Amino acid sequence: MTPENLLLFAGALLVLFITPGPGIAAMVARTLDAGPVNAAIYGFGILLGDMFWFTLAVTGLSALATQLSGFWLAAKLVGVAYLSWMAFRAFWSAWTGARPKPVFKAGSKRSHAATFVAGVAMPLSNPKPIVFYLTLVPAFVPLEAITPATYALMLAMMTVLAVLTAGAYIGGAHRAREWLVTPAVRRGADIVTGLVMTGIAILLLVAR
Repeated sequence: MTPENLLLFAGALLVLFITPGPGIAAMVARTLDAGPVNAAIYGFGILLGDMFWFTLAVTGLSALATQLSGFWLAAKLVGVAYLSWMAFRAFWSAWTGARPKPVFKAGSKRSHAATFVAGVAMPLSNPKPIVFYLTLVPAFVPLEAITPATYALMLAMMTVLAVLTAGAYIGGAHRAREWLVTPAVRRGADIVTGLVMTGIAILLLVAR
């Protein structure tokens, strides 16, 4: 594995992480809805899901993915259910000005666990990371040259870039959260959030 290969990998990851997609949209919405801590937990789940796909590609087990249709369906349904709940909360807030009672108490271990599981489910059911790790990465990174040490280094690179990019999105959304206190602004933002979450949920549901 050459330094050039690692730089190509890092550059491709940066593009993947900063390009707006379902994961980023859901993470930003989570920031606006429940704060940066919950969004960070969701982002950590997304990172682990990405690492799963990368590991499948590195170990040559990508063909196994086609044999686990039941597992991917379950992951997809978890992701869709989470996004649908977020959309419902946003629409409810826009309609009534109040938040529906959460399934789990905000800040509780169960709430954090549910957020984490939903985060992991996002890349497992999202075609974007699946195509990237199983198709594009092997095209410009010689998988056969990846040693355990190189694999660990690449995971570290993924972690650093994910933290930096997610931190930028979460930080920006958190600053905007204070501005959204104004009722009229909050109502409009809730409607937009609900529409975005609904659209993403539909895309994940119909994606193959």
